[in-house]
Amino acid sequence: MTIEPVPCLRDNYAYLLRDPETGDVWLVDPSEAEPPARAVAAAGGRLRGILATHHHHDHVGGIDELVGEGVWVAGHASDRGRIPGQTEFVEATTDTWHDTGLVLGGRRLLGLHIPGHTRGAIAWRLVGEGGEPDDVFTGDTLFAAGCGRLFEGTPAQMHKSLQQLAALDPSTRLWFGHEYTAGNLRFAAVVEPDNRAVAERAAALPGRTTPTTVADERATNPFVRAGSVEELAARRQAKDEFRG
Repeated sequence: MTIEPVPCLRDNYAYLLRDPETGDVWLVDPSEAEPPARAVAAAGGRLRGILATHHHHDHVGGIDELVGEGVWVAGHASDRGRIPGQTEFVEATTDTWHDTGLVLGGRRLLGLHIPGHTRGAIAWRLVGEGGEPDDVFTGDTLFAAGCGRLFEGTPAQMHKSLQQLAALDPSTRLWFGHEYTAGNLRFAAVVEPDNRAVAERAAALPGRTTPTTVADERATNPFVRAGSVEELAARRQAKDEFRG
């Protein structure tokens, strides 16, 4: 399985997943149709399915133009009616990874309900094979060194969602929804001015920063590193007001 980030809109990432043996492809969060359609064509494969991490238009706006006969669209069950063309309503919970029954390129697909940014946000996890790390698509719940705004959820929900993701193996690759890394690291440096890992990560910019890893987020993400719901809430409010 290969995973290719597909830049969309101003700073969004969609993702193209491709099985090199069959040529079958899948998309994650196509916010618009044209860039993912070009990526599918360049891959020379057939689109089999689309994974949506949540219902916001800048993650699902391209679905209607991309779906064709036999193409499924998966999202969390609670997003019914909010994701265009949804055919798979995954009953994932916030406590354990749910086996969706879907297999992509020979890899099992799991889902975890991760509310906070929206009430129906879901993380998609492709189980690694042959010692390879797992790949997890986090949408707008977890970014490199950041997290999403609390549009529909609570600090307690976001705290639990981030801790669930951070509990994965340190080598797990995390593929996120927006390229906000530089600004997130500037904020992290204010929150934890003595954190050497933050400074080192910032020094490695610029460049594409997806995927990150669980290890990197444990070391540099001020929201993952928040020691309580109250601390996360305070940091999220400060980030909303941050102009650095």
